[in-house]
Amino acid sequence: MKNSIAAAPAVSIPLAVLLAAAGSVRAEAEKPAADDAVVLGTVNVSGTAVPDNVIEVEDTPSTSIKDVFEKNVSVGVGGPTAFSQKVYVNGIEETNLNVQIDGARQANNIWHHNANLLIDPNILKAVGVDTGVAAADAGPGTLGGSLRYETRDVDDFLPPGRNFGAFLGGSFASNLSAFTETGAAYARGHGFEVLGYASHVEGKDYDAGDGERVRGTGANQISALGKVAYTVEGGHRIEASAQHMVDDGIRPFRANFSSARGQAIYTENIFKRTTANLKYSTRRPDEFYDPEIRFYYNDTSLSRPSPTGGFRPGYFNSAIESFGMTALNRFRTPLGELTAGIDYYHDRATTDNFRDALFVETSTNLGGFAQLRSQPLDWVTLSTGLRVDSHELESVDRKRFENTGVSPNVSLSLAVAPGLTLKGGYSYVFGGIPLSEAALFHTMPYSSYSDDLDPMRSTNAKVGLNYTIAGFWVEGEVFSTRIQNTPWYEEGPGVFRRVNGPALKTEGFNLGAGFQIENAEFGAHYTQTEVEFDRSPLDTTAFYLGSPVGEIIKLHGAYAWPEIGVKVGMSSEIAMQYEYPKDSGFLDLPGYQTYNFFAQWQPRFYRGLTVRAEVNNLSDTDYVDRFTAGSSASFIVPLKSPGRSFVVSTRIEF
Repeated sequence: MKNSIAAAPAVSIPLAVLLAAAGSVRAEAEKPAADDAVVLGTVNVSGTAVPDNVIEVEDTPSTSIKDVFEKNVSVGVGGPTAFSQKVYVNGIEETNLNVQIDGARQANNIWHHNANLLIDPNILKAVGVDTGVAAADAGPGTLGGSLRYETRDVDDFLPPGRNFGAFLGGSFASNLSAFTETGAAYARGHGFEVLGYASHVEGKDYDAGDGERVRGTGANQISALGKVAYTVEGGHRIEASAQHMVDDGIRPFRANFSSARGQAIYTENIFKRTTANLKYSTRRPDEFYDPEIRFYYNDTSLSRPSPTGGFRPGYFNSAIESFGMTALNRFRTPLGELTAGIDYYHDRATTDNFRDALFVETSTNLGGFAQLRSQPLDWVTLSTGLRVDSHELESVDRKRFENTGVSPNVSLSLAVAPGLTLKGGYSYVFGGIPLSEAALFHTMPYSSYSDDLDPMRSTNAKVGLNYTIAGFWVEGEVFSTRIQNTPWYEEGPGVFRRVNGPALKTEGFNLGAGFQIENAEFGAHYTQTEVEFDRSPLDTTAFYLGSPVGEIIKLHGAYAWPEIGVKVGMSSEIAMQYEYPKDSGFLDLPGYQTYNFFAQWQPRFYRGLTVRAEVNNLSDTDYVDRFTAGSSASFIVPLKSPGRSFVVSTRIEF
């Protein structure tokens, strides 16, 4: 059974400089605890000499998480629907990264045919991307790096001088016949901050580029976010937040395929995520006191109820619950800023297949970390750190695996000439033995886990450069990541056993070039990435491992007329044909080109009003996205991406 877990992207290169014109004024996001991360004004990656990159999400309507990464060639999103989408970094699936939402670690490997993470892109402020090399304080299990989603706060909606406000928004997408309604209210005063947000999207099945209706793709999603914070005069701050998302609809039996082996079955599919956070920090730090203490709870579940009741293969209730905490402090020392602390998590995965006893598996990790960020010389920036983790897995067959490991990292940036920066990094990561897929045992009894399971480990290396001159920029990066001891399963008559799997490797390079001049910007990005498992090219059903990438080009550009509040722009994705070795047994992946255009107006007489029109997939291309599962298998009909769609949206702030 090809269902192993591994990870490791190498590094996302800095990818663009963006136009900040004609847009509405928003409070500048507070600089995250990243390695000198640079925040730009739209959906782009800003590369730095250290491994942390930040994507700031543009304040315009997004229909899926794919919109957030559309200008970043090293990040791909597979699956054209929210309930099937997975994020890949340099070809490595996100289950092999440390993924957080507002600091709450996510463990979402429930079912390989469904999305790993359900999130509303309209509530996002920024996404931190560590591709390959991650700092020690990024958390445990950063085998291929990390993804850190950060949602909006009251300060992101209210400019200085205003203490309350609200907005209402709506959009319509023609192909999906989908209506989206969003709204929020927020206020601050006397040290308190309150934010409430809700959205709902509902639509029909969409048509592919060939005009064929893609069944089981209708949207039906509810999202809610609430935040409360209080800051006392001394700077001590307490924040509490809660998020809840639901996607409920009739979906393909395998949610990321239209059909498999000629079977086109549809069933109810209820996917939910709830995340709660409690955080203490200070807004008046000093040299030796700058703490952050966080407690979080996360619950992700998937329900596929049997239409006739009782046991039927493929129907189950499954969930992963997580509880965790992080406590750290930042010290300003003569050598630089030192971040030190501890973190902890406990995951519990359960599956009820309506026949046998409840299947339960748990994973627990206690870690300590220290990361030093310094600038020993004016032209040298250094980040280096170490983690020590103690991990325990209690498997579904009640075996206990205990392991301890260290994870060092180092990143270096050299400003060798005006506008020219060289950078590089290396990390060795201990990943423990991860949970099995929660719903893995929904149709079959388990046999056993091998007694000699070894923890996952990875090595990451990268080197690159950035050069800017008079508004023009060029950048490039070479990366390599290798993951060892991937989870693997031996199958046979009466046997289903988890063992140590082969190595997963990704390597390649990313290039980018563009300019930002006055009110215009343009960027072109290219990647050539090869992902191998057991020294063979990865196919498109390598769940919890990654996806083939090959050669992909992404283009984006925009022009603004600030005096009248108008901005127009475009984006394009061009994927070259991906060819497998003739004896591999896999189908080659066709190339494709897509083009998207938009026009946005924010009238000068009222900057709180935004009107936007888009046309996506202008050429009505009939294609399967490179990161969508199943296109390399002859017995699978994959989910095609939507054909041409016109989107009209508006938003008004009060």
